[in-house]
Amino acid sequence: MKDVDPNKKSKMLVMAVMCVYVLTVATNLGEFWPFSIYPMFSQGGKSWTRSLVREMPSSDSVSWDATSLENLPGTPFSVKANGVDPIDLANLVSKTVTWDSIRVAALEKMMFGGAVPDRNLMIFKVQGRLTDQDDVEVSATPFVLISPGRDQINPSIVP
Repeated sequence: MKDVDPNKKSKMLVMAVMCVYVLTVATNLGEFWPFSIYPMFSQGGKSWTRSLVREMPSSDSVSWDATSLENLPGTPFSVKANGVDPIDLANLVSKTVTWDSIRVAALEKMMFGGAVPDRNLMIFKVQGRLTDQDDVEVSATPFVLISPGRDQINPSIVP
């Protein structure tokens, strides 16, 4: 039996490791734990999306226009203090493409745990980006108003 050349063997080993790496990263949308342990550094300057909840006063008029964080209506609502996981909320708001009654019901259940809403909560989708002048631009768009008796979806995102 012939011995394999050590150079050829090492090249084959490196190629095998690279193939495993490429397949692992490709099937996980570029995120694979050993190689993304510090995503805060690797994703600097990219746009981001989060969610924000405000308790709104009882009134019939709702503005669906995007606004800055300084001009948000209502008062802050702490999701964590009310038993809502902020990461789950952010994922639901940022990753939902089609807002329909099923998604709104899921959001309502998340916010009130299956109980009937006893207050008006506006869920905002907050988006930030780095401008060409190296400033951070943040805008908050109202997405869903959960209120006793009836929920409303921003008319510009209704399918």
